[in-house]
Formats: sequence, C-alpha cells, structure tokens
Amino acid sequence: MWIDIVLLFIIIIDHASTKHYRGSMISWRVLNESSSTNVLIEILQRHAWKYDAYTPVCTGLTIPNRLPLLGAGSIKCVSTCPTGLSTLGSVQVPCTGYSISEQYAAGEGRFTFNVRKNASFVATFSDKGWFLLVYSADADWSVAVQIQTYKRPSGRYNNAPVVTMLPIYILRRLKTYVLKINVADNDFDPYQCLWSNGTRQCGNLTDNIPGATLNETSCYLTFTPNISGYYAVALTIVDYETPTSPPSSYLSQVPIQFVFRVYDSPNPCWTGPLYVGDLLADKCIYLTANTTFKTRIRLQVQCPKSNVTSIISVNPPGLTNTELVTDPFDPTIFIYFIYYFASADQYGQNLYCFSGVDSIGNQGASACLRFIIESPSVLMNPLYTQNMTRFPMGTVTSVTSIWTIFTGNDEYMRPSIESYIRFKRLSDNADVFRLNVVTETTNVLYLSDRLVITSNVLWTPGEQYYIYFDSGILALASTCTKSSMPIVDSTFWPFDIPYETTSSTTTSTSTTSVTSTLRIRTIPSQRTIVTRTTTTSMTTSTLTTVTEASTTTITILSAKKIAAHLTISEIIAIIIGSGLFLIISSKLLIYFLRYYVIKTIVLHYGLEKQISSSNGIDLLSQPTHQYKLATNKRAQNYTYHGNNRSNSEPSSISKTVLIDMDD
Repeated sequence: MWIDIVLLFIIIIDHASTKHYRGSMISWRVLNESSSTNVLIEILQRHAWKYDAYTPVCTGLTIPNRLPLLGAGSIKCVSTCPTGLSTLGSVQVPCTGYSISEQYAAGEGRFTFNVRKNASFVATFSDKGWFLLVYSADADWSVAVQIQTYKRPSGRYNNAPVVTMLPIYILRRLKTYVLKINVADNDFDPYQCLWSNGTRQCGNLTDNIPGATLNETSCYLTFTPNISGYYAVALTIVDYETPTSPPSSYLSQVPIQFVFRVYDSPNPCWTGPLYVGDLLADKCIYLTANTTFKTRIRLQVQCPKSNVTSIISVNPPGLTNTELVTDPFDPTIFIYFIYYFASADQYGQNLYCFSGVDSIGNQGASACLRFIIESPSVLMNPLYTQNMTRFPMGTVTSVTSIWTIFTGNDEYMRPSIESYIRFKRLSDNADVFRLNVVTETTNVLYLSDRLVITSNVLWTPGEQYYIYFDSGILALASTCTKSSMPIVDSTFWPFDIPYETTSSTTTSTSTTSVTSTLRIRTIPSQRTIVTRTTTTSMTTSTLTTVTEASTTTITILSAKKIAAHLTISEIIAIIIGSGLFLIISSKLLIYFLRYYVIKTIVLHYGLEKQISSSNGIDLLSQPTHQYKLATNKRAQNYTYHGNNRSNSEPSSISKTVLIDMDD
C-alpha cells in the first residue's frame, strides 16, 4: 500500500513538473553547399518555459554569460526524411529574457546539420506539458517545420521566414485586440499566416481561441476574449516564390506558438503604455558584425496615476538592458537602455520586440526594432543581386576618378538622410575616401539609368580597394526594402593599383645625368604603360612607368629619388604659367627690338646719308648741331619738307623720325 502511495505521489509530481511549456518558434536557412551533394542547414529556434522549470534561474547577471541553458529534448525528422537523417539537434538554448511577474524564461539559439540537396522533409519538437489552459487543458505540444533544399529559379537557396512574438500577451476580458504577427523574410518573399492544424503542427490544441480571426495576407490576428485564463496560440507561416504561386507550392513552413493571459479589472482605463521612441518602431538598423549598438527605449503610460512596472520582451542573444526608471523630465515616461552586440553568426534580421505593463495590469501594444547584421548572403540590394554593370573594375591607374554603375530600368532619387558611398582599402577595410550622397550633389549624380561617382584621391600603387554602399543609398534605410539595403561585398566592385617601376633621364645643353631608384617592387601580371613628358625651353624630362602583375622582385641601384607624379591641377598650372611667360617675353622682345633697330639703324644711317648728300657744304666749317631723336610710341610717321634753297640742302627730306636742330 505504501509503495502504491509513493508511486502515485511520484507520478503526480512528474506530471505536475511537465506543465512548463510556454511556446516555440523554429526557422531555418541554407548556409552553404558543404559538398557536391550536401548543404549545411542552420536552425534558428526560440523556446519559452515556466520561469523556474530549469535551474539556476535566469537573471540579469546570467544572461551576458549565456546561462542558464533552458529546455530538454530534440527536433526530430518525422516525414520524408533523407537517408541517414533522424535527429536534427537539441532544443537546449541559453536564456535571453525572463519575467518574474509573468513566470516565464525564454531563450534563443542556433545549430547546424548537413543534409543532401534536393530534399523536402518535416521535423517536429513535441512532448507533454502545456500549463493549464482555458481550452485544451494539459495539452500535448508539437511544433513542425518544413525544410526544402532545392535551388530556386534565381539560383539561390531559400531562407525561411523568422517570426518574432512576445512569449505572452496580457488582454482585458471583453476588450477587442488586434495583434500584428511580426514576420521577417530575408529573401523578401511573399508570405501568409495560417492557423496550425493537426497533431503534427499543434499537438492536441483544438479550437483554443474561439472567435478569433486571422487575416492570412496582412498577418493580423483579432481576438475578443470572454473568459479569464490562459490561451495558447498556434500559427504556421508559409512563404512563396511569387504572390500568385499556388497555396500548396510554399517554400517552407515555420511554426510560432505563444500565450494569451486574459484578466478582468474594474478600472475603466485599459490602454497600456505606448512606445514613444527614441527610434521609429519597425525601423531597420544595419549593423556590422562584432559591433555594439546602444539606444534608449521610452514608454509613456496612458492611464492616470499609473506607472510602468515591467517589460515583456523577446531578445536576440547579445542584447542586455538597464533597469527601468522614470524620465526626470516627464513623470509619465519611463526609460531604459538596451545594448546589442551583433554577433557574426546572427547575420540577417534579428528582431527585438517589447511592450510595457502598467500598474493597473494593462499591457501596451508591442513594438519591434529590426537589427540587420550585414552579410552579402542576406543583403538583397537589386544592384547587387542583379549584378548590374559597373566600371572601371580590376586594374586601374592611380588617378582614376570617375566610377559608374547602371541601375537598369529603375530610376532612384537622392535620399534625404545621410548615407555614404565609401572607397575602402581591402587590407584593413578602412575608409580611404567617402562621399555623403545627400550633400555631394556634384560628385554623386543620380541619373535616369545610372549613378556616376567622382572621387578626388590619388590611389596608392600596390593597394587593393573596393567600393562599399551604405544602407539608404537607393532608398531610406528605415523602409526595410531591398533597395534600402547596403552593398558590403568586397568582391562586387573591386579595383587595384599596380606597382610602379620608375626611371628618369634628364638632358640639358651642358650635361646629361641618369638617375635610378633603389626599390624592391612586386611586379603585377597585366602590363600597363603610362608615359608622362614635361618639356621646357632648356631641358626635356621623360618619365616612364612600367607596371606588371606577377610576383617577380627586382632591385635597381639608387642615386637619387625621383619626384612624385604631377597632379592634374599642377599640370594645368604649369601650362598656364608657361603661356603667360611666353606672352610677356614676346612683348618685351618686340619692345627692345623696335627701340634698338630705330636707334642704331634709322638714326645713324639716316643722318649720315642726309649729311653726306648735301651739296657744297663743308661739314668742318659748319657750326656744331645737336640732334635729338624722339621715337613715337604709336609708330606715327612725321615728314619734314625743306624749302627750296641752294645746293647746300636737299629740296625734300622725308623721315620716319622727328629731328630737332638747335643752334
């Protein structure tokens, strides 16, 4: 008898301990082709449990250490399983969030497994232990995910949608609520939200939320509860190739299950705290892997004499928060800060969804922030996915400054929020040059079928670079559209500057010198010859640059370091200066020629001829005369006509000079 009592007690304890399940979400994506026949699948899973079901319990101190681990069991293949695949992996995940008042702890984690290509199968996580529900009390649970490893017409594998819902929603009895199902599809595929059906998708939950309606296209759930207590919601999200794809041709099935808690209250105010900033709800925030993002969350109470008492949230791993405090400038607003470390394995969309609960018991509408960790495999910018024509690429000269990318049939408008096109050095991913597309209206041209970018930097020989587009170059980043996404792939628009082998020869009228430079160069493979010649009136200098692309090392003896390349502005300045010098020199030369020719030839020669031609005049017997020569600046001709005299003076003298004779 005592044995029977003990056994019965053990059974009761065991049965009670299993009533700890609070809901799940399971999604997946193909990471890569692990072999010629297999692909590597990553499972993203999220599960919620009764707060003290696993010890040690989850606290703000344990979460940064990814502890405790929650859950037990595994995800198992149950339908059309590929050969050799039975168990996909464990459901145990680190705790990422909890609520003592609502008695739940939730966690999120990932694992990978290999499976053959061109497979389609269903896997489930199921067991006993939903806690007491208004309907389907003590129900078994089951969540089912369908995975397909076929390539799509685009040549890419599918990424299943990710669904992010709070573990629990607190509703007032007899009040109507409209709840948004938060879905993120990294492929931007059309999707639908459906009620889960059958024991495989939802265990033995049957008609668990009577009277609720679900808009399958917009994914809004409407519910007016009549009875206080707990309700379990079980939905399945499917995605399609196109909006017109047949309902049965879905690419994947993703389960989401969560809880409603319905309560009654005589308080007439039933509007919960609202999110009022700092960021816009559903805003896409693009992050580089291994960086930390910080922002402030502000919640405002809507009922008089109430305050925010707790936060219900679903957190991606790496997110922590400070304590909730009252805003010092507004007693109706309550604030806390979040810190999110973007891990490289979380690339794609990661949603942080949250809501506040006030002192009356009202839960506000949930809001989400979408953290997108940048990776080429999930960034769907159309210029990138369509591999649009862009040039120049590959090996270019060190003075290349014009860059063009075609946009096809789409014309994009210049954004109004700061965003940059960056020229990055490949060796350390550092920005060498960047352009703010909002303010650089002359250096970034948005034309009807292309973007034209102008840089003004002298590229370093031997370096490799690539062009990087921030989010928001084609459309506002906050819109979370394909066009708003960045282009971060270093192989999309790369270019390199070849090494230079240089020699200089200087020739003058008196000496000739040859100078070489002692350098160790790595010579690239594709030959490019650039010749620049500078000429002056006395010296000719020729600089020849030969570049190749192999890894041969050469040594040249050095006696003198050659000058750096002249820039375009320096060349223009030299040309203008040379022109001005020639003009001034020519005018001075003309002036002196005119002066000395007139003085030496016209004066001396002309006067001697005049004097010697005079008849019968004894030069020695004549008084001394002074001759003054005045030259007219405007080259006017003056003519002196003599009177009819005796043979001592010529009858007519015509001169191009003015002669004054003084006794």
